Amino acid sequence: MDVKKVLIIEGIVNTLIMSGKLMIGLTTQSVAIVGDAVHSLTDVFNNIVAFLMVKVAMTPPDRGHPYGHQKFERLAIFFLATLLTIVALELVINAIKRFGEPVEQSLSGLVTLVAILCLNVGLTFWERYWAKRLNSEVLVADTAHTLSDVLTTIVIIAGWQLAAHGYYWLDTVFAIMVSGVILYLSFRLFQRVIPVLVDNSAYDAEEIVNRVNKIGDVKKVRRVRSRNNGREKVADVIISVAPGLSTADAHSIANKVEAVLANEFNIQDTIVHVEPDWTN
Repeated sequence: MDVKKVLIIEGIVNTLIMSGKLMIGLTTQSVAIVGDAVHSLTDVFNNIVAFLMVKVAMTPPDRGHPYGHQKFERLAIFFLATLLTIVALELVINAIKRFGEPVEQSLSGLVTLVAILCLNVGLTFWERYWAKRLNSEVLVADTAHTLSDVLTTIVIIAGWQLAAHGYYWLDTVFAIMVSGVILYLSFRLFQRVIPVLVDNSAYDAEEIVNRVNKIGDVKKVRRVRSRNNGREKVADVIISVAPGLSTADAHSIANKVEAVLANEFNIQDTIVHVEPDWTN
């Protein structure tokens, strides 16, 4: 099992869920359930986008992307977080719009919708399991999206049943509460992905400078930059050494810097630029 297979299976399940919700919505004439079916359609679209992004992220570096395609995976997570935000806002808007609208009761429809809810809960746990096992950020983000589907379906069922018994205002209250939870999930995803997309520093530069300065023959650390490329930490460092050192000796010092950053900071991709120190 890999990330792409998980997304394919999830896409198939989401298609079945969307079809079931649409059938119930049209039967009961519930705008809310039809709207939730449209929401499930966006889940299918989301699976397709995530699948394509992961496929691109796994391709090796090329002339147009010499540093690789890892950030495409983070871009997919950003898309998922954006979609979650839209879902949360739409949930509130639709709840307000349908306030006071009567719907038809349907025992078979209720049973089917509860079955769909159970299927979605199972899908959430299943995807979370593979997200941890495969260590996939995309699946972690998509799990949050699937969880939002569970919460939305709960609101839809509660709203439908309450509306059928005349308690219209509780439907709106529940929708706003669930919307808040979904917004929180999307906010956490944005927190994780935006620093990578904007090349935020992966480490405190001063901490690296202090450690590299302790390496023998390093006169001064002139610059340190670090970032997360989506899969691993990378850094570039400029150091100065005695001007009389041979190329081989300077290269040996650069290797020591790379080893320190790899072993102590888990930075496996480091570029070290060596300059002569003319200060003395």
